[in-house]
Amino acid sequence: MPALLIYTPKITQRVNYIFQLFFNSLIRTPYTITSDEAAFKAYSGPKLNYSSVTFSINELQIIPCGLLTETEIQAQSISVTEWNNLKIFFSTGQGSIPFDVFSASFYLVSRYEEYLSYKPDEHNRFHHNYSLAFKNNFLDKPLINLWAGELKKILLVKYPAILISENKYSYIPTVDVDVAYAHLGRNMAITIGSYLKAISKFQIKTVIEKKLVLLHLKKDPYDTFEYQEKLFQKYKLSPIYFMLAGKRGRNDKNISPENHRFKKLVKYLSSFAEIGIHPSYHSGNDPKIVAWEIENVQRNISKKISCSRQHFLRISLPDTYRCLAELGITDDYSMGYPSHYGFRASICIPFFFYDLKKETVLPVKVHSMIAMDGTFKDFLKYSLTESISTTKELIGQVRNCKGEYIDIWHNQNLIDNKKYIPWRTLFEEVAKMATAEL
Repeated sequence: MPALLIYTPKITQRVNYIFQLFFNSLIRTPYTITSDEAAFKAYSGPKLNYSSVTFSINELQIIPCGLLTETEIQAQSISVTEWNNLKIFFSTGQGSIPFDVFSASFYLVSRYEEYLSYKPDEHNRFHHNYSLAFKNNFLDKPLINLWAGELKKILLVKYPAILISENKYSYIPTVDVDVAYAHLGRNMAITIGSYLKAISKFQIKTVIEKKLVLLHLKKDPYDTFEYQEKLFQKYKLSPIYFMLAGKRGRNDKNISPENHRFKKLVKYLSSFAEIGIHPSYHSGNDPKIVAWEIENVQRNISKKISCSRQHFLRISLPDTYRCLAELGITDDYSMGYPSHYGFRASICIPFFFYDLKKETVLPVKVHSMIAMDGTFKDFLKYSLTESISTTKELIGQVRNCKGEYIDIWHNQNLIDNKKYIPWRTLFEEVAKMATAEL
């Protein structure tokens, strides 16, 4: 079967980007783009008209709204409606699909709204409350994947012999090592200071625990790494650990990367997982600082560090991704909200970051983080039952879309005591659910 031919009057960077996403990564069918009207009309193979001009009665056509031919960033007029039980916008009321699915997808996946004016939260982040997805109740849906699924059905009805490949569902558990140990690995001043602070607050249990851990009579409570390894091995998972290796500060409290315990931990984790960098809160997208932090981790392992996740999920567009591209980071796992589960970019497959200010594609592949232990535990205050139910639904959607399910765990939320049993249980249940039928 010949390749799909797509006609559009003007081929822009945005057009090329979104067509590559749809037809190389989502629908996965060979295609070419043309702006030659005569060539399109003469073509006898499968074709799609992306223009406002209709050439024949039975052709597949999607009417553009104009976003993909613009070069400026400006507030868009958006009204969300429904079609085939899916939320849509940039409606045209005409064509094979009654909205500009390519412009709508570009708006969401480029994070267009995060370039517009908004009130940042206390950590200078874009809050989920301001997102189009949350305000219109589709944050929990991989909407772009679902739209692509509808377009694929239409293509198959019109051209049953068209060559389409399938993606494969996967589960990638990730762990952020913000604080490797509760008591070990600190210098004398910090250790004494924490002792005095616990005493002043009459935290007797903490004082006793700290003493026992420092005397090596008890395991550090945050040291849950062997437990994690056993679970990952049981379900044959390939996790990623993101190591915080910056200077100590108010929001960066991991042990020093110079400490022998840090070095030993990195080497141990690299024996069964991929190691990534967790750029510190204070790094501020400064390539020099992030490069120094990468080196702090890199010297302990043989494989080059190529993946990252921002500490506190502090993404600043496009600066964060420009910094990562400059440093040779090829994959980033920061695309998600700390305060709510769901699909920040409305998609559950990896995609290359589009720099709207420079109208160019950066060589950094973005992987969407869908759920985090702290989201359920600290932000939403969910019970174990609510957390399992929500996660099951999210995994089901990603599985149906043949995407990648990525979540975040923290070693300090997997402590083996009564208070943390719900989160250890969730950790185990998610591994079980996410790997079922794999």
